[in-house]
Amino acid sequence: MPAITPTEATRIMYGHAASGEWDKVATFMAEDFVIHEPAGLPYGGEWRGPDALQRLFAHVMGFWQEPVVEWVDLVGNDKHVVALLRFSMTVPGTGERIVQRVAEVTRFDAQGKMAEMHIHYFDTAAMAQALAR
Repeated sequence: MPAITPTEATRIMYGHAASGEWDKVATFMAEDFVIHEPAGLPYGGEWRGPDALQRLFAHVMGFWQEPVVEWVDLVGNDKHVVALLRFSMTVPGTGERIVQRVAEVTRFDAQGKMAEMHIHYFDTAAMAQALAR
């Protein structure tokens, strides 16, 4: 049976994440997997290890009130996949509802594992301003 493409692997992995099947999610990750979040966010910086996505997801979903992630599209090739998302959330302490478009860019290694993910919010300045209010 041929190996699945990075795009197919990403779709399956995110399905497991949505179902809370974190042990299955970890099987898609390289041992040295790293996620890069924008430094200006409360959960910014590098998250490392096969369980990094699980830990980051718990932190992000626990930080914002009423977070909702909606899929827009998923595109990729043999080394990179981009998940386009719409992330809406309520700012803690203010009740302000904000919406962000997000691009999650994942790089795959030679073994077909997810090696690195960069999270790109389209307007981190708006998020910082909402948090400062």
